[in-house]
Amino acid sequence: MSYYIIIRESRPSDLPKIAEVIRNAYLSNVVPSFLNALTREFTLQLIVTCAAILFIFMGVPLKFCFIAIPVLLGVLFIIYSAFYIKSAELINKRPLQCWVAEACQPFFTEEQSPKAQYKIIHENHPELEVIDLGNLSRRIVGTIAVSNYNLLDDSAWLFRLAVDKQVRHKGIGHSLVEVAKTWCKQKNYQRILLAISECQENTRQMFVTTGFNMKQMYHKQLIGQVFTLLMYQLECDLNRYEHDL
Repeated sequence: MSYYIIIRESRPSDLPKIAEVIRNAYLSNVVPSFLNALTREFTLQLIVTCAAILFIFMGVPLKFCFIAIPVLLGVLFIIYSAFYIKSAELINKRPLQCWVAEACQPFFTEEQSPKAQYKIIHENHPELEVIDLGNLSRRIVGTIAVSNYNLLDDSAWLFRLAVDKQVRHKGIGHSLVEVAKTWCKQKNYQRILLAISECQENTRQMFVTTGFNMKQMYHKQLIGQVFTLLMYQLECDLNRYEHDL
């Protein structure tokens, strides 16, 4: 059975659900970022140092030293806090325009979202005129927004792309990006820029398929010089973009 995903402009009443989708999407990057941090040279040195102190000065058996090191919890807490704070910043940032992806399906269904087949359509699609949305449950499962890019007058900044984990890999993110690109083109922006972390490789590949190219790489500090994330700034030249929504 196929269900619908409607891509539409956001409304003020959508804000609580948009915030929930953004928060959950960003916090889903905590574990990949934590595993990535464990491979950093400084993290490994810190773990070894703590293990040595426990073994030499406190007499803790060596086999327990690497199991009970509180440094790991500290790293996890730092990463979790960084992503939580970032999600709060994005939620509170006022966009020029925002869109949502709204899943529409029967109120009672045995089929779970990860297995369901969704048809993605725009809010102005003629097919919506014959669909009785009043008999369907509706929930926001994705969002995206744009604002002005402060460093360039003719450029837009794409941010807070987020899709619910249950319905990822179904083309929702791609459709949201295309809607944002079409709007920016209509508003005479010359390019769109965005930033994404090294822990979002699948998302970065999705942006590449929608016409974005690498502009620069830089490190973002999570806490001083100790823990950092590699960030990619991507750019899409809208003068080369031709797409009819």
